[in-house]
Amino acid sequence: MRHRLVVLLFLGVVCPATLSAQAATVRGRVLHAETGRPITGATVALPAASRETRTDSLGRFAITNVRPGEYELLVQAVGFAPARATLPLAAGPPVELDIDLDPLPPTLERVVTEADADAPRNVEMAEFEERRAMGLGRFITRAELLRDRGRTFDAVVRARLPGVRLINEGGQVLATSGRGAISIITPLASRCHVNVFVDNVLRYANGTFLPPFDLRSLEASMIAGVEFYTTASTPARFNPLGTATCGTLVIWLQQ
Repeated sequence: MRHRLVVLLFLGVVCPATLSAQAATVRGRVLHAETGRPITGATVALPAASRETRTDSLGRFAITNVRPGEYELLVQAVGFAPARATLPLAAGPPVELDIDLDPLPPTLERVVTEADADAPRNVEMAEFEERRAMGLGRFITRAELLRDRGRTFDAVVRARLPGVRLINEGGQVLATSGRGAISIITPLASRCHVNVFVDNVLRYANGTFLPPFDLRSLEASMIAGVEFYTTASTPARFNPLGTATCGTLVIWLQQ
């Protein structure tokens, strides 16, 4: 299904100070394409303007004080295909958007039994196993996650992916490359953060506006499998921007 991006010009009263400041505003809602329900926590960004926000409980967002021009709008949410559109922004009345996100394909039907309760439930796990058989990266399987039951996700990564070095920064746990000696006091900008995908959604990439991904935002029980690739071994599908200079961490959630 193609993404529906509806642009409505809001003809409201504009403050002269806003016009004089030559600032543009874009706001609106992010909705489920099939149900029309609001999507909470979706990321809405103007990468070229280094501006990003997240939707509230009603799916609403607003990005204000943007220099007029033509921008690519990028909308992402876990469990949904990302949406992109070229958006002209002008000073004055805000641009109103309704953005529909298509849900990713559902999991394959299976027979549900008590024995299956802890089995990996993600349609992508078949290809996960194919890549694991090729031996190009390092992997954490659902079975290994279950053996580490009771440990936090970052503790599992620390124990099972020696190529990843975890850094505590402002209460967050960030994944960096294990190449070389990285000190806990090394400035954030100089660290080699790995790119992060969660269910096919790019959550962090070097050279973009996206902030490093906090591993503590996930629990081990939520995860079906994990892949880690060095710069040289990262598959093309996980390096669309060519920025995997520090490696790539791929996380698949239970669905």
